[in-house]
Amino acid sequence: MDTLDATIEALADQFSNRFPETRPWPRTVGREAEFPVVTREGQAADVRRLWDLLLADGDLREHYDSHNPNLIVGLDGEAYNYELEVGVGTVEIVTRPCQDLFEVQQLTEIAVRRLVRAAATRGWLVLGYGVQPVSPPSLTIMAPKQRYQSLYRAMGAEWLWYTVTASDQCHLAISRPEVVEMLNFGNLIAPVLIAFCANSSIYGGKLSPFCSGREGQMALIDAHEFRHGMPARPFASISDYVRTTSQATYLIVRSEGDIIPSSQPFTDYLRKHGADFPAFLFHEHYIWNSARARTAYGTLEVRPACQQPWAEQMAAMALTLGLLEARPGIMAYIEETLGPDYWTWLRTYHQQAIVLGLAAPQPAPNFLATLLHHAQVGLRHRGRNEERLLDPLFTRLQRKQNPAQRARNIFQIDGLAGLLAHAAIRPGAL
Repeated sequence: MDTLDATIEALADQFSNRFPETRPWPRTVGREAEFPVVTREGQAADVRRLWDLLLADGDLREHYDSHNPNLIVGLDGEAYNYELEVGVGTVEIVTRPCQDLFEVQQLTEIAVRRLVRAAATRGWLVLGYGVQPVSPPSLTIMAPKQRYQSLYRAMGAEWLWYTVTASDQCHLAISRPEVVEMLNFGNLIAPVLIAFCANSSIYGGKLSPFCSGREGQMALIDAHEFRHGMPARPFASISDYVRTTSQATYLIVRSEGDIIPSSQPFTDYLRKHGADFPAFLFHEHYIWNSARARTAYGTLEVRPACQQPWAEQMAAMALTLGLLEARPGIMAYIEETLGPDYWTWLRTYHQQAIVLGLAAPQPAPNFLATLLHHAQVGLRHRGRNEERLLDPLFTRLQRKQNPAQRARNIFQIDGLAGLLAHAAIRPGAL
């Protein structure tokens, strides 16, 4: 075994050991829900102007940037946090680990109600939508974090897409023995989540060629390295995962207290410094596949869903959790139906779903209906009555219309004003 191989194995052991031997039953679940905040005209607002209003009740505390002590990057509470995203027009609500989806829903509703009321005092709107509808990706709306500035210097305009996107991410507790299979499965179901939950078809004030503009545009980020979206193949082991991700360039690196850009393969760093696990985690954080195993929380993070319309705000969470809980049955069905090349089939479907949503040709007859049924069974098995949160998805499938397709129709008929009226979360709805 050469030195690099030994380093990879050492990192893989450390990575694996960050996950518990067992996981809770039912699995705990958490949410990272991003929301665009816009002016009445649809331009990106600056959510930093909401911090004082959100702090008024006294149950939150400021979280300051480690490199800019004057920059508040979030507000921390016991049940949920508000986080400043890459773009100052987007705020993320992060829940604590919850026992079921209804607890997640309750915490989200409390946090969003508070956010919407604060925004309304400024005359702003909070959107149940997956991208800034008017403001283009730009430096002018990028939060002034040192790492964001360095990522921009490393990646150029591609990085700026993170200033406008808004996703709905699910965290699910996983155990050490299942990390690889859950990581692969989380990436495998990405096209299904996109087909049902894409909601970013209009940005820059114009129709885009994608139902999921956030996935379509961000797939261009270092596409040759498969840094974003569904990987080219499943991972054979944790060592394979560490080796594969280490071949990518490390975009930014800590150096004498600063964060600076880089364009070298991370394997070069490993050959020089050995099994530097904190450096690996810092590098791996900027591999944005559709599913990621998160050592900090012992969870699988599933990322490709856009933020949903408020009336159906739990749809992406319910679908993600249901599919993951039903993994064994779904894998048996996929392997039997699509054969040994199932990963290739679903990567093709992934590309089509990004563009066409529920209009994309399915990999097999009734493929989505079958997986939706499995998700229903997976949630039912948890015994929490969570399966009823899937109801909007059955309607979407029947109409062959996901939120992005509906938003596109509204925009074509009623323009930007119609889209904002459709996407805005109204105080009366909370």
